[in-house]
Amino acid sequence: MSRSLLVGLAILALSGSTALAAHHTHHHRPMNAQAAAPESPPPGVWMGGVNSGDHAMHLRNLHDSGYNPKNDFNANGNVAAQ
Repeated sequence: MSRSLLVGLAILALSGSTALAAHHTHHHRPMNAQAAAPESPPPGVWMGGVNSGDHAMHLRNLHDSGYNPKNDFNANGNVAAQ
């Protein structure tokens, strides 16, 4: 009985290690990622900058959606958990 248990454990250990070794992959970024990037962004991507009107519209949209910044913190001054 103990011999068959020992053989079963050995087979299980070897099959598990080969499965993990076959699945092992590396995901690295290329060495020179900047060389692959284009010199300038494609047309239409950076047509304008951010202005104060954009910020005001963002705040107005937050207000209109019901966002209240006072609810960000609890009574102790810690960030409230959702």
